[in-house]
Amino acid sequence: MIKKAFFIIIVFTLFGGCSNSLSLLAPYKESVAVYGLLNQDDSIQYIRIERVFLGAENAYTMAQSQDSVYFKSGDLRVTLQRWINGVQVSVDNPATATMEIVLTDTLLQAAAGIFNQNERVYKTNHKLYNDSQYNLIIHNNKSGKEFTSSTGLIQAFQLLQSLPGAPNILTPNYSHNTNLNIVPGNGGIKYCYYNSPVNAGVCGLTLRFFYTEYGGNTPGRQSVDISLGTNYPLQTVGGEKQEFDFIANTVLINLANMIPVNNTVTRSVDSAEFILNAAGQALALYNQVNMSTSLSQSHANYTNISGGVGVFSCRNDLKLSRSIRDQSCVDTISASSITCKLRFLDYGGGLSICH
Repeated sequence: MIKKAFFIIIVFTLFGGCSNSLSLLAPYKESVAVYGLLNQDDSIQYIRIERVFLGAENAYTMAQSQDSVYFKSGDLRVTLQRWINGVQVSVDNPATATMEIVLTDTLLQAAAGIFNQNERVYKTNHKLYNDSQYNLIIHNNKSGKEFTSSTGLIQAFQLLQSLPGAPNILTPNYSHNTNLNIVPGNGGIKYCYYNSPVNAGVCGLTLRFFYTEYGGNTPGRQSVDISLGTNYPLQTVGGEKQEFDFIANTVLINLANMIPVNNTVTRSVDSAEFILNAAGQALALYNQVNMSTSLSQSHANYTNISGGVGVFSCRNDLKLSRSIRDQSCVDTISASSITCKLRFLDYGGGLSICH
């Protein structure tokens, strides 16, 4: 009986592609699929580890089986080691005799879909330090097989002062009480830039727009996220300028697409939060290679898991709050033909007439 091999891809799973050829299954080799991003600012670190499995059933049926997708409790011993300058050190600071972090396995309830809803993940609430490299060791207690990987952590973001002719919204001189217009008129451009942090392989910027909704089923403070772009630094030593400029229509069109029209509510503009993102080079390569398109039926894959597939890397964010009290900004969002239907109040507290 011929068996088919199905691999669980753990970020985005795409089923598709056609081929007239039939490949016989190679000899079975134990493997795992891993996805983990360490963030020293998170209170809990999660690492997802799944089986790379074999079976004679179709992929959808097998994906619903927990035993096909996940290891059983106690099957794996998952640990993190801390290294500095090539030397293993205590995972604590000040140093103790503890030389490894042992992750505990737990079940999380996922949304209904293709895969089994009981997701087994491995977690720890142990503090991490961004001056260190962390080695991941996955030991199969039944077979003795080990799978390994390593990552540094994202270091401090480097904020920049404004350049002549290009005032920087992200400059440290801005405070929460500084009036900000995120929809500049007359073809104006808003300049956002910072230097890449050490160990960053991909950088991004998100504008989180806060508003308050009055009436309706869910009154209160709401928010939507507007992506302002993604950059890939050429090196991981840090210090490369990351630019994310935008114009008024970028914001207005996104608000119109993301906030539902509801004639029973009114809304007011509150504030903005600029979220600086950075993630490790391993994740950058994973995304670039695994999400690429090709005319070839042999799709390239990237992994930094020794003996397995997936990615083990790092990420970090820096959030900068900005108040929106600029009359021109508030009135534009209220009266613009793009966003008027969203019923935002103008600076004086009234509703604009849509044209």
